[in-house]
Amino acid sequence: MSKYSKEFKLEVIKYCEENHHGYRDDSNFFNILSASCVRKWVRRYREHGVDGLLRNLN
Repeated sequence: MSKYSKEFKLEVIKYCEENHHGYRDDSNFFNILSASCVRKWVRRYREHGVDGLLRNLN
């Protein structure tokens, strides 16, 4: 089970796409400890769409 829901990840990604100030600032806005986590979500979403958030892609 994922720590963050698909809906939450999509909310973060939408925020990043519309108001991107840097992954560290975006992760702080949502109280996510790791900026790299947000960066990974955005990358997977851009490459694979919503499916990229559901599966563990390496």
